[in-house]
Amino acid sequence: MIDRQDVMRMARLARLELSEEEIELYQRDLNSFLVSGRKLQQVDVSKVEGTSHAVAVIGELRPDVVGESLPQEAVLGAGPQVFNGFFKVPRIVEGQE
Repeated sequence: MIDRQDVMRMARLARLELSEEEIELYQRDLNSFLVSGRKLQQVDVSKVEGTSHAVAVIGELRPDVVGESLPQEAVLGAGPQVFNGFFKVPRIVEGQE
């Protein structure tokens, strides 16, 4: 069962500030969710065939065939800035604005 400390720990990890009412609400909801999960674990699925999709896959994918590539100049010509044969993009480094 999820207790008050568990809820507070999850809130801290998610950087959420919860009121007392929210802590109680989340504790009830999380425990209800776990009870539902336990009920599902009791369902006998031994005779159910496994699937990879929830619905039948009707269309087939086309084969992946290598074709001609666009010339580098044509592709780079669509970019706002190019440097040494590559797109030039702004540097984004977290914490170094």
